[in-house]
Amino acid sequence: MKNLRYTCFLVFLFFSVISLAQTHTAKRGVVTCPISNGYYEYLPQGYWDNPNEKFPVIIFVPGVGELGNGTTDLDRVLAHGPANQIAAGQFPASFTVNGQNFKFIVITPQFTQGPWTGHFNTFLDYILSHYKIDINRVYLSGFSLGGGTCWSYVGEKPEYASRIAAVVPIAGAWAPNSAYCQNIASSGLPVLAMHNSVDNTVPTWYTNSWVDGINTAPQPPAIPAKKLIYPLTGHVCVWSFDLNLNSNGQWDFPAKNVYEWMLLYQRNLAILPVTYTRFQVTKQSGKANLLWSTAQETNNRGFYIQRSSDAINWQNIAYVNSLGNNGGDYSFTDEQPLAGKNYYRLLQNETDNQLRYSDTRMIEFSNKVQLTVYTNPVTDILTIHSNTQLQNARVSIYNMSGQLVKQQVISGSAIIPVSISGLSAGAYIAHIYNEAVNEKLKFVKP
Repeated sequence: MKNLRYTCFLVFLFFSVISLAQTHTAKRGVVTCPISNGYYEYLPQGYWDNPNEKFPVIIFVPGVGELGNGTTDLDRVLAHGPANQIAAGQFPASFTVNGQNFKFIVITPQFTQGPWTGHFNTFLDYILSHYKIDINRVYLSGFSLGGGTCWSYVGEKPEYASRIAAVVPIAGAWAPNSAYCQNIASSGLPVLAMHNSVDNTVPTWYTNSWVDGINTAPQPPAIPAKKLIYPLTGHVCVWSFDLNLNSNGQWDFPAKNVYEWMLLYQRNLAILPVTYTRFQVTKQSGKANLLWSTAQETNNRGFYIQRSSDAINWQNIAYVNSLGNNGGDYSFTDEQPLAGKNYYRLLQNETDNQLRYSDTRMIEFSNKVQLTVYTNPVTDILTIHSNTQLQNARVSIYNMSGQLVKQQVISGSAIIPVSISGLSAGAYIAHIYNEAVNEKLKFVKP
């Protein structure tokens, strides 16, 4: 009986360790780009042990059936790929390739619609800025719609492809494009594309044409693109992440599975010349306050502050000079943020004329409040008209000499009265402000 209890304890301990190693964290309601409000995060054992240790990352983009709101719909993304293996407790804690041990971070996003490449790039910025990731080992994969995202992202621009160490599109739902094939080929990106031999949802010739187009590009890749076509009928490639693809004779590459194949490749990206220790945006009195700090700066002239309403189209709104090689604390106030969502990022202006971006921050202001004074001149009651609800807004009244003569906190909408019976005749400025509004109104008391 004692031995039985001990055996049960060991079994319990074993599965407890496996559970700890394979635990997924649902990041519900976390906005990473305009069309993603959540994702699943897998962190390997030992992630927090060494603050300087970096890890390879797999980003797996699911299919159209897994689209959703990022909160109540988020578990849909567990249907396929690494997320499915992790949820089932089947994802290995580590992989050994060329004598080196690796542990993956795995990120599985949920999008509200098929991601445009700019949106996906913003998502990637977020992930790279929030995790301890080896930027030379960023691996991209996806199924169906997500496989199409793989093709479109790495094909649209060589600079996008250069951010990825290897890509694995699975039944990718994006029609082949010769210009995209050339971009992928010239970027030196290793490609492994997968498909079933008969697929009535996304035709198999898509994958065949992508791989052939890359390998026959005017500047062919040093590492030829590869494909794996399984003799199966159907759209879902359930075999694609099998841990031993050699078992059925279809796999003839120098690795047992997709994970080990990915780890054969890495980029050689330089470390960024600016090391950020923080970048945050907060609201105050209807303004956006940007604060960022750097630990060190190399060959950096300064920072362009960029703003966008959609995280796609950006404009420079200010410039801040560098504090020098030792870095320091910076701040900027956007006095007139846009109504609705405001996206901010920093564009480094380097002495070698290289331009590098920070990660992106988003803050939202309600639709612009419109305030007017009803009847002017004013007698004893200053009547403020507001097109929206004001909550704990402060009214500061100044005379023409700039002296503060009255203060009051107001709340309400439509018509809001403020007593000015104690003021002498003359012209005044009423400054109304809180997190959502920052308005100045001139009035006259006869």
